[in-house]
Amino acid sequence: MEYINKTYMESQEAKPTTAIIPIGSFEQHGPHLPVNTDNYQIEAVADKVAETLGAFLLPVQPITTCYEHDGKRGSLHFTPDMFFNILVSLAEGLYRQGYKKIVVLVGHGGIFITRSAVRHLNTTYRDLQVAAIDYYAQVEESEMEHSGESETSRMLYHHKELVNMDKAVDYVPDAPRSFLTYGSIFTHSPTGVWGNAKQGTVEMGKLLFDETVKGMVQTIQKAFEK
Repeated sequence: MEYINKTYMESQEAKPTTAIIPIGSFEQHGPHLPVNTDNYQIEAVADKVAETLGAFLLPVQPITTCYEHDGKRGSLHFTPDMFFNILVSLAEGLYRQGYKKIVVLVGHGGIFITRSAVRHLNTTYRDLQVAAIDYYAQVEESEMEHSGESETSRMLYHHKELVNMDKAVDYVPDAPRSFLTYGSIFTHSPTGVWGNAKQGTVEMGKLLFDETVKGMVQTIQKAFEK
């Protein structure tokens, strides 16, 4: 549920047992999508997941780590150790308030430090369960993209008014996506697009949204069933 517009007393009365920390990224998304794309996507999913589970939902953490998008204005990131500490501090604050189950919904593919932070929390606090649920967990490496068909479709579904399809381009670099670990996306794509953006549709966006929410809810329930 959405609690940021409620008083602390209303949150206490509801007594949710699970808290959700959605994390996105503030980065370039080609010539047709806004730099806040990842945050819009994970916000929509997190809101629905929290509603389904009756969980306490934090605002999206908008700036995380996105080194691979350096080179253009509008892409900002923390260092991995700094974001590690931010994530751990948020979780520890929730733990002190009585939450024993915390879900980190990861809305950007380049936040590799998340797993380390979750492992640290689960090891440090034995009566705390923390799970990192990846937005892209079900996507094969060969199908991974950035600002391509799926992201464009999601944004057309969530915020069609922010998508400029007249500027959408199709571009699939001749390199595996793992190469983004070694440097900027602009080494491989002049526009910052990795995929076929022109194929995006509202209908596909709704389908992807529904499937993502369903998959995340099932994964969370599975992670916390013991």
